[in-house]
Amino acid sequence: MFKKNNGLNGLYEFIYMKVTLIKTTKKNKQMAKLMTLDETIKAISEGKYAAEVSQLYEFMYTAGSYSRYTHMHRLPVVYPSAEMKVDEDGNNIMMHFNGLLTLTVGKLHEREEAEAVKRVATMLPSTVAVVKGSSGKSIKIVVAVSRPDNMLPQTEDEAEAFCQQAYPILCRFYEVALSMAPAGNMLTIAPAIRGDETSLLHAGFRMTWDKEVIYRPIAMPLTIPAGIEASETPRSVSAETGEQKSGVGEVTRQLMQMMAKNYAFRMNTVMGYVEYRSKHFWHRGWQPVDERMQNSLSIEAREEGLNVWDKDITRYLKSKYIPTYDPIDEYLWQLHNKWDGKDHIGRLARTVPTDNEHWPEWFRTWFLGMVAQWMGKNRRYGNAIAPLLISKQAYNKSTFCRSLLPPELQWGYTDNLVLSEKKSVLQTMSQFLLINLDEFNQISPKVQEGFLKNLIQLSSVKVKRPYGKHVEDFPRLASFIATANVTDLLADPTGNRRFIGIELNGPINVKYRINYQQLYAQALALLDQGVPYWLDEEQTRMVMQSNLQFQLRSPEETYFFECFAIADDENEGQWMSAANILHRLKQYAGAAIHGDKVRNFGRFLANLEGLSSRRTRFGAEYLVKTTKK
Repeated sequence: MFKKNNGLNGLYEFIYMKVTLIKTTKKNKQMAKLMTLDETIKAISEGKYAAEVSQLYEFMYTAGSYSRYTHMHRLPVVYPSAEMKVDEDGNNIMMHFNGLLTLTVGKLHEREEAEAVKRVATMLPSTVAVVKGSSGKSIKIVVAVSRPDNMLPQTEDEAEAFCQQAYPILCRFYEVALSMAPAGNMLTIAPAIRGDETSLLHAGFRMTWDKEVIYRPIAMPLTIPAGIEASETPRSVSAETGEQKSGVGEVTRQLMQMMAKNYAFRMNTVMGYVEYRSKHFWHRGWQPVDERMQNSLSIEAREEGLNVWDKDITRYLKSKYIPTYDPIDEYLWQLHNKWDGKDHIGRLARTVPTDNEHWPEWFRTWFLGMVAQWMGKNRRYGNAIAPLLISKQAYNKSTFCRSLLPPELQWGYTDNLVLSEKKSVLQTMSQFLLINLDEFNQISPKVQEGFLKNLIQLSSVKVKRPYGKHVEDFPRLASFIATANVTDLLADPTGNRRFIGIELNGPINVKYRINYQQLYAQALALLDQGVPYWLDEEQTRMVMQSNLQFQLRSPEETYFFECFAIADDENEGQWMSAANILHRLKQYAGAAIHGDKVRNFGRFLANLEGLSSRRTRFGAEYLVKTTKK
């Protein structure tokens, strides 16, 4: 709840409210510090970090971008929304919600534009502070918000939900106000979410230096009604009267301006299509430009008085003027050299309760293989192993599998793969990141031994795009993980080296809060160090030995161990062919044994550990001794 100023009706004091500053050390350890809002503004205006900000300006002047600035860690991040602490895993934990949200106003090109934005923002009673961003190309506006009862959320989940509701309204409110500023219609207004943040609660900004910072410690919070969403920007439907400008170039330019004014576009190189996001409904996220959207764009252009056709829209969307976007590279790139040295992958593995002591090591190898697959490190082989989590129901197996991907990459998870639709399977492997073979025990032995065994080791896939004319070769992105509710399910008699069977002895701890940034930063660091992301021969042997307990035994294999044993030398056993052994089993078990499965039974014998074999002119023979007549 806010501290009310009794002298001014409806206004509240923020001068003593504490905000959070988080600084990352050279060893990538995060340190949290609480400061009052008054102290924070004073540090900004008096230039406590003036030297660091000046160096950043100088770097931007020569390099044109600060995203690769190696000394960025010297500038702490200011989080006005809440008092926070950093736990042992590097997660930011909310202790108290402040009711202060931060907007970023971008695409500022002139000093006059920044000054105009400041003036207009100051006119609004809910504005607490307005500062120039550390890049010099944006303005940060700290705004006070509240519920109708002037109470604030108490838990982190409630605060995040409140931010999700408040930010669309806030952006729309300030967008209308800032439209009065010079070039106001071309400005972008959004939550001040930094590239490595995923939560709206964690909207903040790098510490900056602004001698002309605007600070109003007493403000009137903007009330956010429950269930209200920002309305769409009114759009004029009447075409401009008068003589139109002629020329294809002029019309194309107007079309590009119209589309850039209302939408942002990007070419998703992973999914292979153009995505859009409305600048008036940014909170709805990026969506594919489908046929319906293209038709809408054509109509909007006509409403603006532009004489364009559908092919003009299509030509623009498929041109170099649409920037490319690789969601995988964007996420991983920002995590290079950010690992804090802690074993986050091991901690995640240990949330899976099992008696298999090798599980953390095997899981790390698979996890590194998954990330290496995304990065295209090995073009010859795919990530050819897959964890197989085995337990009874309600042990959180599927929840664990889904949680392996961070929120930014959740689009790349699927557990709805139909193996019988081979074309769809191959396309999924080129566009998704993690495939969960849920209910693995329902996959037939024939599919396991054939299609799936080949599928899991592919490095690339050959498919034809929808409406494409040629079959194309695409790099495989997806890795596999699987879950099952029964223990006898692995059907390959030659050895199940592709799956890491792990039986759970209790529910997975899905309450463990995963620090995704550090989890994947560790993976990148280990890959850079050359840590293997594949199982060596000894590890593979151990996996196969462990998987014997999950082997799906045919009646022939089951009765073999009842009727025969492995002989150590010829004096205690005899050499028999697979057909002869199978004939003996049929005499013992009757109709339970099918005589037409000699080939499969021979494969089982050939791969049975410790069983001696020899080649004769009649075929392979095996050294066994009879235990039952």
